[in-house]
Amino acid sequence: MKIYPDTKIYIISPGNLHSGGPELLHQLASQLLKMAYNVFMFYLPANSDFNIKDPVDSFYKKYHIPFARSIEMKDKNIMIVPESSSLNLYVSPNIRRIMWWMSVDNYINNLCNILKKFKMNPLSSTMPKFFYFDKADSDIEHWVQSDYAETFIKKNGIVDSQIHKVRDYLNQAFLLRASNIDISKKEDIVAYNPVKGFEFTQKLLKVAPEINWQPIRNMTPEQVQQLLAKAKVYIDFGHHPGRDRIPREAAISGCCVITGRRGAAANPNDIAIDNSFKFSDSDDNLIPIVNRIKDIFSNFKTNYESHKKYREQIMNEPAEFEHDVKAAFSYKEPDNRPPRAAFLPSISADVIELAKNLSKYKKQFKVQFIVDDQIAYRKGVTVKGEIIKTVENNNYLSINEAFIPFISKAEAAFLYREQRIEKFVASANEESKARNMSTALGMNDKDLIII
Repeated sequence: MKIYPDTKIYIISPGNLHSGGPELLHQLASQLLKMAYNVFMFYLPANSDFNIKDPVDSFYKKYHIPFARSIEMKDKNIMIVPESSSLNLYVSPNIRRIMWWMSVDNYINNLCNILKKFKMNPLSSTMPKFFYFDKADSDIEHWVQSDYAETFIKKNGIVDSQIHKVRDYLNQAFLLRASNIDISKKEDIVAYNPVKGFEFTQKLLKVAPEINWQPIRNMTPEQVQQLLAKAKVYIDFGHHPGRDRIPREAAISGCCVITGRRGAAANPNDIAIDNSFKFSDSDDNLIPIVNRIKDIFSNFKTNYESHKKYREQIMNEPAEFEHDVKAAFSYKEPDNRPPRAAFLPSISADVIELAKNLSKYKKQFKVQFIVDDQIAYRKGVTVKGEIIKTVENNNYLSINEAFIPFISKAEAAFLYREQRIEKFVASANEESKARNMSTALGMNDKDLIII
């Protein structure tokens, strides 16, 4: 899809909701900002927790993605809609549209809920327009997160010219922690998600009560990874509506993954494990699955090595995601692009002098952020001539009508891993302090510029 100099891209996302789908939508926005596109999140109510004044879930604030409270319905602009919100494709005919298939099941469940409502009371209101593979919708572009989704939409009439593969990736913090897991310390534990295929999983628990089964329930992401780092096996007999995250998190954490054969698990690409680790969820397979688990316990090293291809695929996902997004927009890297940088000032630095100095180095680097815990965490900070401004609870340095966000060191470390920050810049008299911060930021020495 063509991007014009004045194109604005709006990504529709549930607000105040932390789950796999919204995380992928924020990953996309972050990638588009790396490509210097004009992108905005547009949040919709997902549940009673929706806060119209602050719709950004706390988990995603670290991405520092701008959000819009309205969408400019112009023909050069683009709206990206997850498959679960297909009604939003029809708010205006004057904007270019992309439907992103992250979960086939979510699409079907959403349609069922719409039809169920009208079955109960057909006269309650008019039927809304939703995507249903109508030929009149041939101008909609389709992105697929999995081979499973691609097969589904092709089977229903979407042609290759309308389709782009845009997959996702595990966040870099998870991958970094996973790289330090010592598999020699693995224990005879089977981790499972009680939300996914639990009716069948319950049968396994009853057949083999002697096995140490550990549910992933009411855990932070860090606690989930701690469990997966200990477990030798992760099982998932859910519907696999797309390339689910937890099987990948388990594999990259050193678990052997056992799945059913539903949805995305049925093909060899979305879950790239040997067929000997995939079982139909029938009662006849209960004992064979238990025996497979016990074989993994006894011969863990051999079984672990059989997942090598899957783990390599997961590690390559961030680069593949970037490639997919660039291909979808026919993006070409500009020549002599200055690196994206974050400035490391002293907390007591004179921000007016800082503002003057930054403009001198625009060919050497482009300052995207200013790292300063004190200003980033305080609300409503005002300094000389309102050079620091507060917008939507975030503080910015205002320079010639441009706003540069203040971020914390923790956010800077995250954005550095995501490559939204490529270089850190410090003045000569702050070099010692900047180098002392390098460990906390995860910074390579070559990525520090002293001016």
